[in-house]
Amino acid sequence: MISCKPSSLEVVGETDEKQYQLAKSYQAQGRTDEALSAFLRVIDVRRDAPESHFEAGYIYLESLKDPISAIYHLKRYLQLKPGSPQAVQVGQLIETAEKEFARQLPAGPYEAELDQVDMLELLKGLRAENERLKRLLMAAEQRLAQYEGMVGGARRAASATESYAALTPDPELRRAESEPEPADVPRTYKVQSGDTLSRISQRFYGTPNRYQDIYQANRDRMASENALRVGQELRIP
Repeated sequence: MISCKPSSLEVVGETDEKQYQLAKSYQAQGRTDEALSAFLRVIDVRRDAPESHFEAGYIYLESLKDPISAIYHLKRYLQLKPGSPQAVQVGQLIETAEKEFARQLPAGPYEAELDQVDMLELLKGLRAENERLKRLLMAAEQRLAQYEGMVGGARRAASATESYAALTPDPELRRAESEPEPADVPRTYKVQSGDTLSRISQRFYGTPNRYQDIYQANRDRMASENALRVGQELRIP
């Protein structure tokens, strides 16, 4: 009987990630776009990347003047580190981003009180949408944990099936049990003339408010929310 000692795996912290350290190096050199890309790569491969969310949100707010993306990443930081000493500062940055968003809205020749009310209502709607996305994210993380458990069970079952197949004389049965199921194919959409992310969101989800989901799923293909090209292929999450 052979006994095997479980191997210990060293967990790499977010700030020890090579991409994170590379991003900080780019930041120090003033190479903002490259720093942002590196921070986003850390976010893509880690489920817990609060510091990268913070840095990305700050770059979006201060350098790229993209308050919507800034709000998204700063709020993700607060969700991941609600008790952080920086929580108050991050909350202030979110308020600044909301004001910047309101300032960027087109205004008519006469800015009446009604215009301000409309802006506040829009911001309330954005907050509600963010809360909805937060609930969806939590549900997705729970489903992911369930899937990971299912995958572990499936792997154990597959191992047992392979052992059984090795003892089964019937080659047809062995072949049928070992055939893999086809992988799911993600939805894609080719950009057409006149398309915007809101219109594409309306086409697939029945609402223009899911444009941010499409944008986040295609960050590696789009420099900004308005950087659509006719014929460009987008992922539809």
